[in-house]
Amino acid sequence: MKKWYSLIDKIYRIENLKLAFKRVKKNKGAPGIDGESVSDFAFNLDYNIEFLHDRLKTNTYESKPVRRVEIEKPDGGVRSLGIPTVKDRVVQQAVVNIIGPIFDKTFHPSSYGYRPNHNQQQAVAKAERFMNRYGLKYVVDMDL
Repeated sequence: MKKWYSLIDKIYRIENLKLAFKRVKKNKGAPGIDGESVSDFAFNLDYNIEFLHDRLKTNTYESKPVRRVEIEKPDGGVRSLGIPTVKDRVVQQAVVNIIGPIFDKTFHPSSYGYRPNHNQQQAVAKAERFMNRYGLKYVVDMDL
């Protein structure tokens, strides 16, 4: 495996931050604790991208706390979610854009979560094949 010593200069590149925002925008999502929506961020896109670039480059970027929300589950339980700000989501996606391809090849072939070209349908199909092959009858649903 190739050795990497620093990737931050690749993370804060303007082109990478713009690509990160494009992916965040596609995913939509609610505003974080600061109340800024994806549309608000897009309205001042050049300024916001430059802001993130400068803060990341000078190592002065500080993420905000997540906004806590509770979502009701079909079984009557509650799922607690933390919603990051749009700026934090852009920074997180910018990091994923760079480190994702480096680490993806080291993941187990049966790992499907949050990976490009791996989806829920493929995961379910693989689980069904595994269950049929070994005569298994039960599935456990859980959040880790």
